[in-house]
Order: sequence, then C-alpha cells, then structure tokens
Amino acid sequence: MSDQWKKFWESYNAIEPENEDDLYIQVGKTVNKAPVSKEVFQSFVNDVVEKLDLKSSDILLEMCCGNGLLTYSLSQIVQKIYAFDFTEALIDAAIKYKSNDNIEYVKGNAKEDFTTIFKEELPEIQKFLINDSTSYFTPEELEKIIERITTISKDFKFYLTNVPNNENKWNFYNTPERKANYEKAVQSGDIFLGGIGRWWEKSEFIHIAEKFNLKIEIFDMNNEYSYRMSVLLSTQD
Repeated sequence: MSDQWKKFWESYNAIEPENEDDLYIQVGKTVNKAPVSKEVFQSFVNDVVEKLDLKSSDILLEMCCGNGLLTYSLSQIVQKIYAFDFTEALIDAAIKYKSNDNIEYVKGNAKEDFTTIFKEELPEIQKFLINDSTSYFTPEELEKIIERITTISKDFKFYLTNVPNNENKWNFYNTPERKANYEKAVQSGDIFLGGIGRWWEKSEFIHIAEKFNLKIEIFDMNNEYSYRMSVLLSTQD
C-alpha cells in the first residue's frame, strides 16, 4: 500500500510551487479548490500547539510533513523538529520554501523504521505528530508506528489530526453525485477515494489505545470539517 500512496502523492497536484498559495494547493490544504484562509490555517496551528502542549523546550517529530507548511509554523514555537515525508517533491519544496535552522527535513516512510533516517541519533522525544495523513494507514500500520515511538520515548503525546470519521462521512458525501462516486469507488476497490483515504472508526483508535495502555482523547471537528476528527494518544499519568 505504501507504493500506491507514494505514486498517488507523486502525481497529486504535481506543480512546482511559485508562491504561498501553490504550497497550499500542492498538499490539498484547500476548500472548494481554493487555499484555506490564513485564519483557518492558523487555527490548525493553534490546535496542534494546544493539544500537544508545545513549549519552547520541546523536540517534535512530525511524520508525513508534506511540504512543511505546518512544520515551519510549529518551528517558531519549539526547540527542534525532525520531519519527514516519503514524497520527494514535497520534501524538496519543504527544504526550498519552509526551512528553518531548527528543522531537519529528510525523505522517509512512516511505514518503515523512521527512527534511523536522520543524520544523528534521535534524542529523547516526547511530542509526535501526524497531520492530515492518518487515513493513509491501516490500524495495524498505526500500531507499528506506536511500537517504534515507544523505542525512543517512554513518555509521549502523539497527535493525529483531521482523520476522516466514518461515523460522519455522509457530511462529506452530501450530494447524490458525491455519494454515487463514493459507492462506485468502494465497489471498485479504490483505496484513494480522491485522496481522502481510509475512513476510520473511533472504536479502532480506542482499541489501539487499550492495547498500548495509552490515554485517548477524540475530538470531533466542526463546520466544513465535521466529517473529520482528531485523536490524541498519550502515556498514562
């Protein structure tokens, strides 16, 4: 499945960014095909900062960082960010347009051993992030990610944002045309669903949290994102 998603993102909006709007379009950070407003984007940044309780002394590991839109904003808050993505064009864009002295970008795959892909041995990290990309993983793959996190961190918070919520998927497929296209895609075995990917059940996250003895908080999103949820996993107090 990794190869399929890799090919998808290599061809998705395969443009050479020329301005800030292009960076939003490159990673699908859009509403009705237009870049989300700066206010909406800042609300995403604020949400991550709040849920992960990010501070100036924190070291963050961001998986599936895309072209660094969010990474760069977070780098102005934390001490250091280790960030990776498996799409070369996105990492190239991140390095070119969204670099900072405290960000290390590398090409890497979250479905493989990401703990050894950086230039130096990773220090103790307590904050982890997957933004907008959990739908490209199965529950089994997410479990493997958590297993790897536990090899480099005893106490951690792991935030997974903007996850398609199967309970509310009809808030997205809210027209006869959208519903018909979805049903056709499912019948054909299309895993991409136009880039949305896998619709997750809340119970799947709860099961994973119980398996690893983690605390879990699930947050339903509102307004035009009411078909999504975010999940915070953390070690028990």
